[in-house]
Amino acid sequence: MKKTEREEEARATLRRLDQQSEKILGAQPIEEAENDRIEILGKRIARIVSIIVLVVLVVYLWRTYLSG
Repeated sequence: MKKTEREEEARATLRRLDQQSEKILGAQPIEEAENDRIEILGKRIARIVSIIVLVVLVVYLWRTYLSG
């Protein structure tokens, strides 16, 4: 078998596996509207809140278990 034949066979196998495999959490993600201001604002708020929650959790765990 030549190298190009092996590459073609490998690519065909990968395509077949991709088509037959089950996608985790459903299908492809839905394309987002880039100009949806409310969605952008919601994402920013969620990111800020998640950072605040992470910092509070780290401080709480530090004070509870590591500070003597």
